[in-house]
Amino acid sequence: MKNIKVYIFIISLSLLAMGCHLFESTKVSSKEIKAASTWSKKDQGPTFSECESIESTDDKKDCFESIVSNSILDYIDQNPLESSEPISEEISAVLVIDKEGYFSLDEIERSRKMDNAIPNLEEQLLAAINMIPQAEPAIKTNVGAFVTTKMVLPIMIVAD
Repeated sequence: MKNIKVYIFIISLSLLAMGCHLFESTKVSSKEIKAASTWSKKDQGPTFSECESIESTDDKKDCFESIVSNSILDYIDQNPLESSEPISEEISAVLVIDKEGYFSLDEIERSRKMDNAIPNLEEQLLAAINMIPQAEPAIKTNVGAFVTTKMVLPIMIVAD
């Protein structure tokens, strides 16, 4: 079996406001609903309690991303992946952080070659994502509601 090295790069934290069902479309125009539900700089992304004391928005985001990626890397270090062939490929895991701050896997973008080399990759990533601690959910501040968000987690997998 080949040794596998995993690198996680968080390219973007895509925050998508979901569930803005607080608006009644009969009283508010769809244009106003779209404007109110669009993510703004005033809205608060998901975070962990360890990051809440950080003032800078960028530093707070970096703290959040670091906890997520370190949690996954720790799991993979303890449960190494095995590859049947050499491979070097970046995959993208789309994670959902729900209104209660729990993480789940939405989808994994990977090649057929990756599936053949590491057939249990999805199960291993699911287990790793389930080990991420519960976060404080994102808040859509203009309506004061917790919202579901997504983040894209690029992962570089190298098997020598």
